[in-house]
Amino acid sequence: ALADGRDEFLANGNEWRTQPLWGIGLAQVVNPQAGFLHDGRARTLEEAILWHGGEAQPAADRYRQMSAEDRQALIDFLNSL
Repeated sequence: ALADGRDEFLANGNEWRTQPLWGIGLAQVVNPQAGFLHDGRARTLEEAILWHGGEAQPAADRYRQMSAEDRQALIDFLNSL
């Protein structure tokens, strides 16, 4: 796994692997206890978006600024993938 301090192929041990979004809407259908983020600690897609920091902080900030309707539309879109 990445970010475990061990080099793996072209990635160093301090890098994170970003999980593909394809099929993310089925994750909790297949496994109701599935979580999001690299360690599964986010229980919902919204938590996963809001808990991003670092280089993804601007995206989380923009999500916070969206209307409730637009936030729901984004979550619905992600669930449709």
